[in-house]
Amino acid sequence: KNKNIQNNEEKNNLQFKLINNHNYIYQLIENDSIKEFIIYVNQTNLSLHSSHIKISKYEKNIFLRNKSPTLIELAAFYGSIQIFQYLRFNSVELTPSLWIYTIHSQNAELIHLLEENNIEPPNNSFFNCFLEAIECHHNSIAEYIHDNLLNEKIDTNSEDYIVKVMKSHNYNYFPS
Repeated sequence: KNKNIQNNEEKNNLQFKLINNHNYIYQLIENDSIKEFIIYVNQTNLSLHSSHIKISKYEKNIFLRNKSPTLIELAAFYGSIQIFQYLRFNSVELTPSLWIYTIHSQNAELIHLLEENNIEPPNNSFFNCFLEAIECHHNSIAEYIHDNLLNEKIDTNSEDYIVKVMKSHNYNYFPS
């Protein structure tokens, strides 16, 4: 019985440490604290390529809630350009999912980095990126995507389009 209690305490301590480590790395990325990030990565041997940050169901941002983004996705989400660049220069793969995370950051420099590196959008279409920007009310990003990246004509009468605009209450994009 004592051994079970001790094992449970050890398990709880380990979970507490993991949660705190995730919170710490999360804060470093959110604040783009590059020096502390590099120190932490070196001290913990954290894998830049395969580490994911488990996001709480209590996260204030609905987009992130219950997700497990990679380090570079979280850096893109927060527009943490220094950490993003550090990860990129350390050969972390730039994936299509970064477009959606970057849209949330409203960081034009990151958007241009994705363009310069020829990173394809999810499903090889900027339509979902356009809709994501509308949903976030990041209208300047939506306009940029519309004017510069969208190759296909937008059907403003499509169900996907109307539902996204209605749900987001972004009536700037409601079909006239």
